[in-house]
Amino acid sequence: MIRWLPAIGAVAVLLLTGCGNSDSGDSEPSVDADVAAITEALNAWPEAFNARDVAAVCDLFAPDVSVIYPDSADRDYDAFCTQMQGVLGNQERVFTYGPPDIREVLVDGDLATVQLIWTLTVRDTAGAVLETVEENGLDVFRRQDDGRWKIHVSHAYPL
Repeated sequence: MIRWLPAIGAVAVLLLTGCGNSDSGDSEPSVDADVAAITEALNAWPEAFNARDVAAVCDLFAPDVSVIYPDSADRDYDAFCTQMQGVLGNQERVFTYGPPDIREVLVDGDLATVQLIWTLTVRDTAGAVLETVEENGLDVFRRQDDGRWKIHVSHAYPL
């Protein structure tokens, strides 16, 4: 099992109160737009990963991200991106992610949590499947100053 490879979608539990939080009746379209933006970013991530586009892979993560995976040291943005360069540059194995199975997106102001499942397939250079790993993930997103949603905490754990 690949314990050192975090699935993006993963993250620490954040208890949110008052999700969809405004007293005014016009908050729902904003929440819907936020959920759509987060979902779009998550769906684009495996395309970037599978294309071996390290810059696009790292772009989903905030500069102050904490990436957490069992049995490995927590990683910051630089350590995570360095890891992705190694994984995506690997010439002996091919790592591919399927689309995320997004179970829930909760938005509260400038924070959001996402519960999802990622499926990673590892193949050798001949295309034979070496391993398939399903990982539960819980991600905490934070709206950035430019309005984009990025992962602030990513916590993945194998099923």
